Amino acid sequence: MAEKLKSEKRAGIHSEVLKSLISKCDEMRADMDEARGTLGAAIKDAEDTHGVHRKAFKLVLSLKRMEDAARADFLRALDDYREKLDLNPQKDLFDEADEGDEQARRAQQADAAATADRAAENSAALKGGIKQKQPAGVH
Repeated sequence: MAEKLKSEKRAGIHSEVLKSLISKCDEMRADMDEARGTLGAAIKDAEDTHGVHRKAFKLVLSLKRMEDAARADFLRALDDYREKLDLNPQKDLFDEADEGDEQARRAQQADAAATADRAAENSAALKGGIKQKQPAGVH
């Protein structure tokens, strides 16, 4: 026959330690909520200022955090599903360049690359500090 369980008083965690742990968890949760709010505001600002697409940005963040193999597998599956469900982007009706106009496409790429290069140069100049140039003929 099984022995009856004795009703022992369990020592367990001290009440002050438990209260302290709960308080610490509540503080951390509040910090996390504040960080989420700050992150949301930054994304909202990028949305308003730079035209960032919120859902696409969140997907890209998720993809960036994935390991290479997992990301490649996900993208393969996504491309397969998009193809099977005919979810590929439609051509822009207002796009001036025809699909066969390779020169226009290359010109757009060159312009975009030049703009990116200028932005990188400006960024580097700002990081190095802005220095006044001497007028020509002044030594």
